[in-house]
Amino acid sequence: MTTPERRRDPEEDRMAAEGQGARAGGLGRAATSGVLWLMVQSLAARGIGFVSQLALAWLLTPADFGVIGLAYTVFGIANALVSFGVDDVLLQRQKVMTLWSAPAFWVCLSLGLLGMVGMLVAAPFAASWYHSPELVGLIAALAIATPIKTLATVPSVRIRADMDFRFLAAYNTFEIMALQLGTILLAWLGCGAYSFAIPIPVLAVIKAALFWWKAPPRIGRAIRKVQLQYILGSSSTVFATRTIIEIVNQGDYIVLGLIASHSVVGLYFFAFRFSAQPVRMLAGNFINVLLPAFAQLRSDPHRQTEAALKACRLLAYIVVPFCFLQAVLAGPGLHFLFGERWMRAVPFVQILSLGLPFDAVSWITGSLLSARREFRLGLMFAVISAPLFFGLAIAGGLADSALGVAMAVAFYYFTYPPLCSLLILRRCGVPVGRVMELYVMPFVISAVAMGLGYASSLLPGVRAHDLSRVIAIGTVGTGLYPVLLFMLRRDVFDQLAGRFGGMLGKFRRVKGGVAQAA
Repeated sequence: MTTPERRRDPEEDRMAAEGQGARAGGLGRAATSGVLWLMVQSLAARGIGFVSQLALAWLLTPADFGVIGLAYTVFGIANALVSFGVDDVLLQRQKVMTLWSAPAFWVCLSLGLLGMVGMLVAAPFAASWYHSPELVGLIAALAIATPIKTLATVPSVRIRADMDFRFLAAYNTFEIMALQLGTILLAWLGCGAYSFAIPIPVLAVIKAALFWWKAPPRIGRAIRKVQLQYILGSSSTVFATRTIIEIVNQGDYIVLGLIASHSVVGLYFFAFRFSAQPVRMLAGNFINVLLPAFAQLRSDPHRQTEAALKACRLLAYIVVPFCFLQAVLAGPGLHFLFGERWMRAVPFVQILSLGLPFDAVSWITGSLLSARREFRLGLMFAVISAPLFFGLAIAGGLADSALGVAMAVAFYYFTYPPLCSLLILRRCGVPVGRVMELYVMPFVISAVAMGLGYASSLLPGVRAHDLSRVIAIGTVGTGLYPVLLFMLRRDVFDQLAGRFGGMLGKFRRVKGGVAQAA
């Protein structure tokens, strides 16, 4: 679908001109503050998610994890279809957003209702496809959330455009905590796989209410035909890209659902959730901050590219050690907590934890493409990714079931996303050496630090006990990483220290202000 020629609107031009000057001065400060707030939220979410994962591993069986993993293949793809890319297009018009809120809202709600109907229709077919009758009820429970979630789309874009990341960080932390506690409570009550599904529509209602209170959209304006044509036309490429990406994201579960038992799918689902948390939480929060900032820097491509590079470097040096640490902790950690119950998931955790961090940088370079409105290039990368991913996953699954799929997925993320990031950044004029440094140095430093941590856990007197091995790995690995970073990349060490120092200073000032007020 081609994008129609957009008509000039004098009121939009006036509002854009007024907004540009007002926003320019505080952009850097707002983006930096946003990264800090959402980084704290990511760390809190990581802790909450880790504890929740442990509790659910005690309360549920691998088969329960497997069934909900299969249900998510339908839910995830349906939500990609529903989002349609309206939020990205609306964010590009953030300076005149009030003129576009009404058509964007009604488009989102209409798509949400269609998505719910589509999921309800697809549920029996998915149950037959995966030989799992219980999927009908699970998918129906998830389908209810689909139109409700769209109610928060326009307010969420408004909040992101205003760079109110403190509110977003607070809400995200609340949502993660409520979701995990609700899931654990339902699992304790014996709800099985439904423990994952029931809290989602409930939290969708809460999010819609809070976001409307924070940033109520103006949906009473008259809607012009040209606006609908522009939103749907501009969104079509983003829609296709997101749909393909979501199908790829669910591809390993789709393949395993056809060739493996629910228990095996559950072991893989458990491992993937555990392994992907650092990348998805940190990278996802980074792009929430950076996409609106990149969009405002569109008139200054050099500054935009440099901001993207700094963000890529910061993210890579934070995510990679997290992933490597969980790879070396998986064996003794899971055995200490669960005995033999989840030990079959250990190889999956290790393999995926070493492959997934290679995907982190591509989240930011993908946002850079969106900010530059190069949606067709993003679609081209997505179109190439689908046959590549499914080809690898099918080959791995046929060769060695879940272990083969895990190795195929790790290999995919080790190769294709870095290649895409390299091509995007080279297109922006970044030398190959600067791009490769984003991958090579974080992985070398992390591998050495965590490798030595793992070696220390094999020393006599330590290796006999799982807990002593966990303590040794954590102490040595996390202690060596900043030392090696200081020795080999002092500039990055100073950047990270400055970021965290500024964050601590902010919290001290906030705490002092609260105490003074009291």
